[in-house]
Amino acid sequence: MARTIECFYPGNSFPAISITGRACSLNCRHCGKKYLEGMIPAATPGDLLEIAEALAQRGASGFLLSGGADSVGKVKLADYAGVIKEIKSSTDLKVNAHIGLTSADDISKLVESGIDAFSVDIYGSDETIHEVLGLNARVRDYLTVLENLERVGAKMVAPHICIGIHAGELRGEFDAIKALKPHAPKTLVLMSLIPTRGTAYQDIAPPAAEDILSVVRNARESLPGTRLMLGCMRSKLDRSHECSLVDAGLDGIVLPASSTVERLIAEGYKIRKRSVCCSLI
Repeated sequence: MARTIECFYPGNSFPAISITGRACSLNCRHCGKKYLEGMIPAATPGDLLEIAEALAQRGASGFLLSGGADSVGKVKLADYAGVIKEIKSSTDLKVNAHIGLTSADDISKLVESGIDAFSVDIYGSDETIHEVLGLNARVRDYLTVLENLERVGAKMVAPHICIGIHAGELRGEFDAIKALKPHAPKTLVLMSLIPTRGTAYQDIAPPAAEDILSVVRNARESLPGTRLMLGCMRSKLDRSHECSLVDAGLDGIVLPASSTVERLIAEGYKIRKRSVCCSLI
């Protein structure tokens, strides 16, 4: 039976919203606050409600809710839990939240608000957290966020691993996958370093296609029942390996090259196009 590959095109139907605008207390080497610039700012719960109502009126599918982190790596979304609950009760919008290193109490508030999916960064190297993110945190701290979400019954928890985030090199990716094995996540989103102008890594080469392929193979072998997604936050300088990644076990790609889709169809894969975030089932 032909496998079905999900192809995601979120675009205006599933925009990203930042509760801090362009502000962030960190200056991560791979990001440098640059990715906040492309997000819709919602500085207050009232702003978020207004934005959500406008999205619902124009038929959007939902939104990613995130923002800059504080000095300990937390995105303060719990302050918005009440308005998120209102949005979920009054619209059909799906909400994917990127919460950072959030406490157990705040996680409970966010789960109770009705958030549909939580994107959780997972690392396999303490050194990466210290040197790339500049945080005095450990691998275990991010796994604790995952465990707390599971403990309070989050609808969907989607771990994210960024391949080559440590200056384009593999550094802990396989350990991160190994740590996820006992959790058997429904979905794992794999990303890759984007050398971004204005960041400390602007001149770094993105991870090699073979490195990305090795991580996908390892994830497929270690997590046989998990949906493996190639997320939107990845280098798209070379798209020639996307079909090979599907052959290696990917179940979905965000914004695949049109040539990738054409080749997959020619090879007998079925394509399911979606206009939401890949963290959502």
